[in-house]
Amino acid sequence: MSRLVALISLTMTLVFATPAVCESADEIAWPDVIQAKDFDELQRKWCAAPRDVEHIFVLPASLFVDSRELVCDTGTYKLYRVVSVDDPDDFEYYIDPPFGKENRLGCDGKAGLKTKVVAVNCRPE
Repeated sequence: MSRLVALISLTMTLVFATPAVCESADEIAWPDVIQAKDFDELQRKWCAAPRDVEHIFVLPASLFVDSRELVCDTGTYKLYRVVSVDDPDDFEYYIDPPFGKENRLGCDGKAGLKTKVVAVNCRPE
């Protein structure tokens, strides 16, 4: 029994003595936060957004209701939402990129059913 206690003690000492490897806030490449209040504003800002960096788009949830499309020179992106499989009290929000295109963004987010404004995380794909 004393060997088990000694082993657990040594393990805990090593775990807490090992410095955490985390980037500081200054070392992180922070994504752009882009807001749009309606579809026309989103269309302009979406098409102008660089495709090689991360973005967070803050948008009215209503833009995702009727499965709309953003048409840009880089391709057509689809906006839609689905009820979350894991949590039926939430919607999952998507902006899907065009297939076969290089330099595209793919976005997703999750929010409650009654949420009016959502944020979707967009990453280069």
